[in-house]
Amino acid sequence: MSVQAEIGILDHVDGSSAFVSQDTKVICSVTGPIEPKARQELPTQLALEIIVRPAKGVATTREKVLEDKLRAVLTPLITRHCYPRQLCQITCQILESGEDEAEFSLRELSCCINAACLALVDAGIALNSMCASIPIAIIKDTSDIIVDPTAEQLKISLSVHTLALEFVNGGKVVKNVLLLDSNGDFNEDQLFSLLELGEQKCQELVTNIRRIIQDNISSRLVV
Repeated sequence: MSVQAEIGILDHVDGSSAFVSQDTKVICSVTGPIEPKARQELPTQLALEIIVRPAKGVATTREKVLEDKLRAVLTPLITRHCYPRQLCQITCQILESGEDEAEFSLRELSCCINAACLALVDAGIALNSMCASIPIAIIKDTSDIIVDPTAEQLKISLSVHTLALEFVNGGKVVKNVLLLDSNGDFNEDQLFSLLELGEQKCQELVTNIRRIIQDNISSRLVV
């Protein structure tokens, strides 16, 4: 799985990142902790405001679903009790979807998750653990399991999946499955096979993400 990522790319926000996987490109900004509106305030923990903006047009219910899934993944990662009565705004702007937006959203969701994790680290928000996410497809005729499928491969897929895993101990141990979002036809054996392959690929990705963070911190220390 070939990806490109950068952090600290935007000014006037507390944290930012860009994440590119094949033809899918996402930038993410994090602002916070800041003072929330009264309706957003939580007395004992950090409140999250998550916004997903599409590559074309205005946000619809499709983006609202992505926001809900993104919230479900990010909430367990953040040490929210450290920021009572505060708000963190996380905005993901999709630059290129890399898939048929009318049928699929797994590539965008996966990139948004990875970009948000990087931006949270850049913002200095306290985290309990790290996360890595990958899209997976099972091809119709061959039943091959493809990690990071292209738009063409998605069109001939039997089922599509977005997997997000939580990592601890320096990214060496999988603590939890944060998200397994599946659509299509598949059996139990295929599910276990894609989970096994997905764990391996997520492990490689989280190692890559940690290297990107380390390189960025090193460059700041040199300056």
